[in-house]
Amino acid sequence: MAGLYPYQQTLVDKISSSEPLVYHRGKQLGKSMIDHIKQYNGMVLDPKIKWQRLPGLKLQAYADDISSRGFGRGLNESDMDSVQAWTEECHCGTRMSFNVWQFASEKQITMFLIRWS
Repeated sequence: MAGLYPYQQTLVDKISSSEPLVYHRGKQLGKSMIDHIKQYNGMVLDPKIKWQRLPGLKLQAYADDISSRGFGRGLNESDMDSVQAWTEECHCGTRMSFNVWQFASEKQITMFLIRWS
């Protein structure tokens, strides 16, 4: 990542690799500090996927993250890939469209939301 000081790069590397948190000057620095560094340097963060109930046994994905330019980022197909792979592996729900999943029961919805909320 260009433009980061060595100390900032160390933080980003530690958090990205799921190693224990970094201590600097006696303070523990975590993910919020890394997110701040990424936003400050204009890096794109993965959006937080949120889920909205639809009529029937359906859920719709959305993201309301606002970028530093003031525009909503929204979701991309790559954001949905991991959700799609998990639903196929666990046989929990069927993808109906880009961001809508259909479920067979409330139990499946609960299991899905436990994993993806």
